[in-house]
Amino acid sequence: MMGGGIGMGWWWAIGLLVAIALIWVIIRGVRAPGDYSGQSNSQEPRDTDIGAAETPGGARVILAERYARGELSAQEYQERLRILGEGP
Repeated sequence: MMGGGIGMGWWWAIGLLVAIALIWVIIRGVRAPGDYSGQSNSQEPRDTDIGAAETPGGARVILAERYARGELSAQEYQERLRILGEGP
């Protein structure tokens, strides 16, 4: 008695959709901490750094952060700090 109202019918499709949704939730849960933590493994400038340079003292803060990360030597840091002090 196949298809007589008893049996699997279309319920297999619902089970497949639930399985796909569960896999999607697991993948998002694993990727989410790295996506939203605000930390990046690359050395590219962050979007917030661009706007920060326009605020008073923002360029000095960025320069100090780059020096602290080791991107600049002490001599480069002092030279750039001197240039910032002179203004445009």
